[in-house]
Amino acid sequence: MLNFPTPYPNELIYSTIARAGIHHAITSPKQLLEEVFANRKVIATIDLPSHLTCLLTHLSPNYTLEKIVYEHTLFPIHALFSPENTRLKCLHWMGSQSKGSIHLALGVAASKVKQITTHRYCLYCLEEQYRQYGEFFWSRVWYIQGANCCSKHKVKLSEFLPPAHLNGRHQFIPASFILDRKKPYTPAHELDLIVSRRVDELLKLPPTTSPTFHQWSQFYQRTAKRLGFNRGFKHIDHSKIHVEVIKTWDLKWLQQHDLDELESETCWLRAVFRKHRKSFSYLEHVIVLETFLPKDWTWVAILGEIHQLPAKYSNTDTPSERTKCKDILMLKEKRNEWMSLIKNFGIKPSRAKNAALYAWLYRNDKTWLLTKNRSFHALPASIPKKVDWPLRDWQMVRRLFKIFYQSLDDLSLPRQSRNWYLKQLPQHSTVEKNLYQLPLTHKFLSTFSEDISSYQIRRITRTIIQFQKINQHQASWQLLRYSGLSEERLTDEALKFLNQIKRINHG
Repeated sequence: MLNFPTPYPNELIYSTIARAGIHHAITSPKQLLEEVFANRKVIATIDLPSHLTCLLTHLSPNYTLEKIVYEHTLFPIHALFSPENTRLKCLHWMGSQSKGSIHLALGVAASKVKQITTHRYCLYCLEEQYRQYGEFFWSRVWYIQGANCCSKHKVKLSEFLPPAHLNGRHQFIPASFILDRKKPYTPAHELDLIVSRRVDELLKLPPTTSPTFHQWSQFYQRTAKRLGFNRGFKHIDHSKIHVEVIKTWDLKWLQQHDLDELESETCWLRAVFRKHRKSFSYLEHVIVLETFLPKDWTWVAILGEIHQLPAKYSNTDTPSERTKCKDILMLKEKRNEWMSLIKNFGIKPSRAKNAALYAWLYRNDKTWLLTKNRSFHALPASIPKKVDWPLRDWQMVRRLFKIFYQSLDDLSLPRQSRNWYLKQLPQHSTVEKNLYQLPLTHKFLSTFSEDISSYQIRRITRTIIQFQKINQHQASWQLLRYSGLSEERLTDEALKFLNQIKRINHG
């Protein structure tokens, strides 16, 4: 596409593509996809889009995939809190095809903090955009949950609900479609302003290596101990942490963002100060950091501190286990007793039979105990296959042939594509994901799936039959119109078929 617009500062790449449609007077969503991506199946994703490598061919050479992702999508607010391998994997998916994997891998799909589903904007920012650039665009800071206000103008963001005909999943909606540009002044909530400022700072961070889960765990545990929220050396006093969070963050505000569950044993607030086993959202991090750190904290300073911590757990600093028992005869007797038990009964039954012996050895001769136990671990029994795939393959292909013959004479059906056949099967998702184990089913789908040419010919045939039933002569344009087709979209085979029909009609 020639003259593809250059993204403005902090503009979503979604908005840039929408502006390209306006600049080139393209009203069809599919045609815009064809021009930009050369692919009519791309989904118009606001926050974490994919197929971005295609855009590099339309932009100036100084644009790279990383530059687009970090400056014109919402990737930075998730990348910092995910493991490094996940960050790199998602970066690759955003350049190519993801099929929804990005939202799953970054934890967006299952997060307590839900995505923004409507278009939001600040009227004062729109006016400034028009004065400076001569057009409107969607800023990425408007689409972040929790940042519900404009930090610059200190007003609550307005919502734009597009009309029903613009709700298609391939539709890129430009900001110029906002018709109601009145200025209702709703002052921003103080907590929204805090989140907006922190998120804005987070979006401006350059690409950096993500801290590991172990580094985040150490950072939060050290922070709690530094402030005196610990019990003893290892344990955190979660009740004190809960009190401090409630002092800073209004419970109603937390409830609006589904983060009000703070007292249960498995709540997100307690999990932050425990060993991290999963990613936490940017909003959960902001809430904790804003509560326990000085008001002038910055993401740069925090990352500098976190990256100095060990990336992985290491036990090199712990003293090696030594035998604590001085009585060699007693030690030998205990060892022999334990060996006779595990030889006869195995490890777990032996622990149940003589728990006192196991406890004594664990306290006094731990290294020997664990080494010997390791040699007696029972291997897991081989799990029988839950599914007989050859039988399943035979059943599925028989069912598909039955569907094929039943639908053979029905011209009113939608296109009998690969997905259409799969949707007719029970548990179609399982079949689709395991086609590599179903060779007969895979062969059927590749052989009998209806291509676009056949589908267009079937639609034209159906229209001809309908005209013949009422004894009405049909012109070629009528055939196309009632078939829902146009000359531009006809394939070569369908065009040959239509020309053949014309010759038959005109003798």
